[in-house]
Amino acid sequence: VILEAWVKGVNPKGNSTNPSNWDFGSSFFFAGTVVTTIGYGNLAPSTEAGRVFCVFYALVGIPLNVVFLNSLGTGLRAQLAARERWEERPLRSQLPQVLGLGLGLTLGTLATLVLPPVAFSHVEGWSLSEGFYFAFITLSTIGFGDYVVGRDPSKYYVSVYRSLAVLWILLGLAWLTLLLSLGPVLLRRCSRLWLLVRGLGLQEGPAPDPEGLPRPKKSPISA
Repeated sequence: VILEAWVKGVNPKGNSTNPSNWDFGSSFFFAGTVVTTIGYGNLAPSTEAGRVFCVFYALVGIPLNVVFLNSLGTGLRAQLAARERWEERPLRSQLPQVLGLGLGLTLGTLATLVLPPVAFSHVEGWSLSEGFYFAFITLSTIGFGDYVVGRDPSKYYVSVYRSLAVLWILLGLAWLTLLLSLGPVLLRRCSRLWLLVRGLGLQEGPAPDPEGLPRPKKSPISA
């Protein structure tokens, strides 16, 4: 009976200051876990009407969330990585671009994937390993449900706490996608620059072809 009451949002300790499982913040958190396909399992609709609405909401919300994350990732990628051929630039102008890309990825990773788990660990009373475990299980969309924020009845949470957690999930998923796409690009640029510095020194002029092959010479086409 206690477990059934807890699932439906009743606090067995009778703490009236603790919000229900279905207040706005918790409902927003549930909606975010649905469209991101995390599905912790600690919250679920218990009525037939709620389940039917959840099905249609997921059918519309999941594709829209994919489009949103792709658009957000594309915008961030455009800000961090230039689209023009950087290999054709002089070597000295390539170094600031590579360093800027590496610095941007590092700062974004700290702000999105490192600092939030530390904050969650502090608020929830978890260890750092538990906080990073929760972040990994969440952002990988595995969602075991063994660690979920804002679920301890003995703690008082601000009303926007779970809503901020949903925003972190969306930004974290977008940044993780960006990191997986730009990480290999950064490593490839660093390795090529290292080979150029060793082979050419810091000389002005265009770098050789990235594949190490001579560029074909253009010749006029005769009739």
